[in-house]
Amino acid sequence: MKIIVIGAGLGGLVAAEILGRNGHEVSVLEKCEKENLTYDWHDDISRDIFTELKLPLPEAKHFFTKGCWTFVTPDEKTEVFVDLPEETRDYSMERRALAHLYVERAERYAKIQFGTEAEALLVEQGEVKGVIAGGEKLYADLVIDNSGVFSKLRESLPDSYKIEKNPAKNEVFFAYRAFHKRAEGSPDPQYTNKVYLKHIGEEGISWCVLDPSGTVNILIGRIGELPKEIFDNAYQKLKQSNPIISDEVVRGGGIHAIPVRHPALRLTGKGYALLGDSAFMTIPMMGSGMANSMIAASLLADAVIKAGNASPETLWRYQVAYYKKVGYTHTGADLLKRWMLSADARDLDFLLSKGVISQQDLKNGASGTDISLSFGVILNKIKCAFPRIGLLLNLKATIDKSKKAKKDALAIPETYDLHAIEQWEKKIKSYF
Repeated sequence: MKIIVIGAGLGGLVAAEILGRNGHEVSVLEKCEKENLTYDWHDDISRDIFTELKLPLPEAKHFFTKGCWTFVTPDEKTEVFVDLPEETRDYSMERRALAHLYVERAERYAKIQFGTEAEALLVEQGEVKGVIAGGEKLYADLVIDNSGVFSKLRESLPDSYKIEKNPAKNEVFFAYRAFHKRAEGSPDPQYTNKVYLKHIGEEGISWCVLDPSGTVNILIGRIGELPKEIFDNAYQKLKQSNPIISDEVVRGGGIHAIPVRHPALRLTGKGYALLGDSAFMTIPMMGSGMANSMIAASLLADAVIKAGNASPETLWRYQVAYYKKVGYTHTGADLLKRWMLSADARDLDFLLSKGVISQQDLKNGASGTDISLSFGVILNKIKCAFPRIGLLLNLKATIDKSKKAKKDALAIPETYDLHAIEQWEKKIKSYF
């Protein structure tokens, strides 16, 4: 088969290598030049993913074992340190170094064209038949859209595909990410990895991380938009709380859009499949998506290779596999994220300061798994939460709803039955 991958992100590169190695004719179109590929920063990624997918790590200088997060309440009066054994912690991985390694692997089996943008989908008789790039029609049996959260290809799909065109405003996180020089003479912080929940009462997070290299890794992110006045105020507040931050930027400094929601409810259509940020494959609470994209790439390639075609039935098997492995957990986690962002800052102060939301709950939320607040646990916490029983019960109702959403997402129809699929989609949409 002829396959075109749009975007040389990690998922696109993994898919290109596997599909090309198994005899398919694969082309990757990437709008950036190779030296500017992906983000110039490091992100967290599960160390298990490399063993699971039999993929190599880059040289040791390009990653390190991440420190433990300390979660800070909106009023900054409570700090919850989440202590994890070193062997269980994620790697903090330089994205560009990892992407360049996987480019080298993919190039053995696929043609990668840097500086080449897919301008539009090639649609004939209401079906995706390829893409248009450089004014030329490029036909393919399958287009894999790995072009990002605001994919113009996804937006231009025929309505008959029933794939949502764009995420809602409250499903996108706009984040400033930069590495600043450490302020001279600043004292060593008690905690090196601090994340500020609902920072200064706003819908988003900020963090300040002292990297092993000595640079200060800063993120300031807000849901929906990050206007200059909001950023400037948050930056000054973050600096006041973290005197290690200087104004000198070593690298980075841009503002980027990241999906923070459950995966798309329909990842595929005839001749077309979503992957990575185009499919909203991130952990809703934190926005990390490298591992998810790589998993999805492997599942997509496996479905196509086993079937030997890219029929709607084959591509649906990819979606089922992804939802059953990863997507269902993030469907539930999305509800908890929305509740936390919409909660009154004083409520979060109370829940964290009283230990109602525990260290383990924060660990689970950051990884995209359950916050467990069983009835028995609630009874044990009623004493400390007695003045705010209504808030506790509201949180319990949200957690129960999250668990139900996970269960329903896991019950995705396993066969390509359009009526059953539409009913499943309707059920999941009802939660949001």
